[in-house]
Amino acid sequence: MLTDPSTPLLTSQLALLTDETRYRGWTRIGFHGVLLLGVFLLIFSTYIPWFLYPNPSLHYPVKTYAGPILRDSLSVIVQYYSLVYLFTHYGRRPLVLLLGLALYYVVLFTVYYYSSYIVKHYFGLTDDYSGSINHFERLPYGRALFNLGTFFHLLFIIERAFYPLAVKLVLEVYRRQVRHGQLQQQYTRLELDFLKSQINPHFLFNVLNSIYALTEEESPQAARITLQLSGMMRYALYETADSLVPLSKELSFIRNYMNLEQLRTAKRLALASELPESVDESLQIAPFLLITFLENAFKHGVQNNAQKSWVKLSLVIIDDVLNLSLSNSKPVNPYPMLGGLGLSNVKKRLSLQYPDHRLRILDEETTYSITLQLTLSRKEGLVRQ
Repeated sequence: MLTDPSTPLLTSQLALLTDETRYRGWTRIGFHGVLLLGVFLLIFSTYIPWFLYPNPSLHYPVKTYAGPILRDSLSVIVQYYSLVYLFTHYGRRPLVLLLGLALYYVVLFTVYYYSSYIVKHYFGLTDDYSGSINHFERLPYGRALFNLGTFFHLLFIIERAFYPLAVKLVLEVYRRQVRHGQLQQQYTRLELDFLKSQINPHFLFNVLNSIYALTEEESPQAARITLQLSGMMRYALYETADSLVPLSKELSFIRNYMNLEQLRTAKRLALASELPESVDESLQIAPFLLITFLENAFKHGVQNNAQKSWVKLSLVIIDDVLNLSLSNSKPVNPYPMLGGLGLSNVKKRLSLQYPDHRLRILDEETTYSITLQLTLSRKEGLVRQ
């Protein structure tokens, strides 16, 4: 009696789609607009006491007061985008991140150094309340870059950059939590869909059970066909999820497929096959890698033809190397061959999984043949037989 295979639970690994969470469209524009406005208001608020209660009294035009606000706002914005870029793209590469932070400091210093010069000579502010303008005025660029006092003058503007960065961090944490919740819901839906999808295979196996029971006594051949078909379905549905499968099971699938094709084309086809009776159980191969060649042989080799068609298959294993030789006759007036997607996919799979393989295809007027050589893998933990 046919047995119904057990249904495995869905074991897919869901992760966040990307380490970066990005804003898109108008949301992206709106976020950065609010961010820039927030930075400007933050810097403006720090200068209010100095503007209202200067010591000594200052009598500058509005243009002069705007100078340090624009300078500091620009410096904070440069810091924000530089640090976000560095930690987003290189946060897990300490050496690159360290070099990036050094470059960030040089960029920040350069912006602050030259913008302080502009504030004094264009906006007319002789000095700000921290003394930064006079400090940079006294020192040339090279000396100011490595001056210890420069670092303390930049601390003010570095500290201001932590406020927008903190807002960014809070938003990112929130967005990731929301995304994680969405992925959990998707996982639940996928699990339910997977369980529901098992109804169809179970139904088919139940039908095959019924057919097998009805034909076992009256038509042993039909019962045998049903048994082979059930084995092929079980293998295709439940045993090929991994990238590699036992070679013995793949060969069993090929045998069952050839038996079914022989029944279908018995009067039109002469099939000669040479397959090993048994193989080392530790040998593995990518699933459905060889069957495409065999399908093409039956599909294109057995068409309306005055002469009897033939397919010859030879598969030999020598020192973990698989040698496949397959040839078939071609009809005199073949149907137009469309697509070729199956063969193209097999070639891509061979290139990815067996880069050292050798594939030779010979398409002649009356015959079509392929030879394939590849090195098989072995399952870890199994003793070589």
